[in-house]
Amino acid sequence: MTGQIEADEVTASGLTFDAFFARTFPGMTARALLLCGGCGQDAEDAVQEAYTAAFVRWDRLRHYDAPDAWVYRVVRQRLWAAARDRARTRPAEPDTLRPPAAAAVEQTVEARAVLSAVAALPAKQRTVLVLNCLEGMTQEAIAEELGITRGGVAAHVSRARDKLAKALGLRGQRTAGGARRARHEDGDALVPAHTFAAAARPVEPADPVTALLRRTELWLRAAAAQSERPAAMLAAVRRAAAAREAHGAGEVHGAREAHGTGEVHGAREADGLREADGA
Repeated sequence: MTGQIEADEVTASGLTFDAFFARTFPGMTARALLLCGGCGQDAEDAVQEAYTAAFVRWDRLRHYDAPDAWVYRVVRQRLWAAARDRARTRPAEPDTLRPPAAAAVEQTVEARAVLSAVAALPAKQRTVLVLNCLEGMTQEAIAEELGITRGGVAAHVSRARDKLAKALGLRGQRTAGGARRARHEDGDALVPAHTFAAAARPVEPADPVTALLRRTELWLRAAAAQSERPAAMLAAVRRAAAAREAHGAGEVHGAREAHGTGEVHGAREADGLREADGA
């Protein structure tokens, strides 16, 4: 897609959830896979949970300037929690997306190599690298979100870049390891292009590490878009949202019978606070 919304995809009160999902799912999946080092199950779980939360709140979120930013924040939170749990259990199994139909063999080989190198990074290094290079978040913003120091973020970014450069044969090429913010030169990072060929056209970042990550992200978007995942995920999101709403309605009904409407009102206010925090 080009990011333009067809007339029948918009209601009088804003963008429909299905149109929003179709626009953003491939890019969201690509970014999630990079954040979790290619672990398909972690990425799928985080993306489904985030879109389910968005679906339940869509009457509010559809009026946001960038509802995809809200969803992406939830994805990051879920994956960061999963990464910490994973460090105490077992390593994740890598994802196996089929190459995009329009991708050249060299593009697929490169993407696989980058994914392997990213997956080999410690979770904290991988997370700050993706947030800094692809999301363009400042070191201060990353530190606040992850609960670490800005100096720690800078150190993790530097180490991650050095490891990637070594693993991918980029030593000796000019890099921007000391940059406090990555540059964005291809527009909205979460809106997928219609085809792989169209997605590959934007001006490439001068920094070779960021360029490799960006090309791999575009490869993942195209692979996710042509797979069966969008339809399957949308159906799963609707089922999960229906189950959540049914469960929530039951809890509210029980609370009214046991405690009256005053406490239910308080519960709704508390839920609103959690929602504002991206829960």
